Amino acid sequence: MPKVNDIVAVAESLGKKSIAVVRDRCVAVRHRRASCRRCIDVCPAGAIEVGGNELTLDAKACIACGACAAACPTEALVPINPADEALSTSIETAISANNGRAVFACARIASKHIADPETYAEVPCLPRVDEPLMLALASRGADSIILVDGNCETCKFHDCSPLTDATVERANSLLAAHGSSLEVKRVTGFPDDMRVEDTKGLFGATRRGFFSDAVGSAKEAAMTAAKVTVAQEFGYDLDEIAIGERLRVGENGTLPQIGARKHEVAINALDALGGPTADEIESRLFGSVTIDTKRCNSCGMCATFCPTGALRRDTPEKPGDMLRYFEFSASECVQCGLCADVCMKHAVKVSATVKTDELYDFEPVTFNLR
Repeated sequence: MPKVNDIVAVAESLGKKSIAVVRDRCVAVRHRRASCRRCIDVCPAGAIEVGGNELTLDAKACIACGACAAACPTEALVPINPADEALSTSIETAISANNGRAVFACARIASKHIADPETYAEVPCLPRVDEPLMLALASRGADSIILVDGNCETCKFHDCSPLTDATVERANSLLAAHGSSLEVKRVTGFPDDMRVEDTKGLFGATRRGFFSDAVGSAKEAAMTAAKVTVAQEFGYDLDEIAIGERLRVGENGTLPQIGARKHEVAINALDALGGPTADEIESRLFGSVTIDTKRCNSCGMCATFCPTGALRRDTPEKPGDMLRYFEFSASECVQCGLCADVCMKHAVKVSATVKTDELYDFEPVTFNLR
């Protein structure tokens, strides 16, 4: 990799998009009343716009930090540089070479060539390392997880620094709530035993070639995978069908539903850690829904627009039958808030605090209607 001083230099040298947009996964595209703007809230470059049933990303303004992809509850923004699969492979290799430690380094400190590149995984910026990845590494036996930055105070994209701190805090909270003694740490320099005095040959053409080829392949693979995923889940090609045709209510009374892969990774990882030791957890990954049945008029819009099917309505026995109940599964809720946004009676509330017995319960919560 050529020597760089900040994130934008990395993005320019790679000359590739860092994020792929799968717009029909975005809740603001699915319904104009959606209040979710998590991607915009965390983007330090102002590269994302949402409105008019559209989600757009300015690739020139994007600084490749990955914060938007980590924050998006429905994975409408897919990281390409590096892609999830490439990053997972890189960190698994690094763990094997680093005695069980999972070390991530931002591009700025990696460019200084002061540590053995085989012992860490490089990312453009640390917000790219999200909670599901950390939890998965913990569940697979990583001894420790360390995020190494390149002195964010002097980086012109230092606004990313609080995002990294918040992710570390959330990951540690989830780990502690599931009885894990592992602690994610953020540091400003590589551990001493990772440093090397003679880096000649460690950062040669092979490594540069690997990243160049990997970025190009990852972009193509991620874009293809995104389109294939949408085609499989929704039954249409993104480039051919108008939004009115793409996002219409099906015979089951709902819009096309999606699967949140990172959400599943996080739950499976937490379960593998041995189950919860706390009564409740708070996270941006999961959500809890309550319905005021006295306010509810049984219109069913909350279930119609729920992107994952976490909130479901009963099946009428015959046309015209009123709804009798709603079912809610916390394990499928991604806390996008769309159910509350579309409720005209303000009967639905979404919370980031989830009871752990509901999260791991196979039986959904039932709300009986009038």
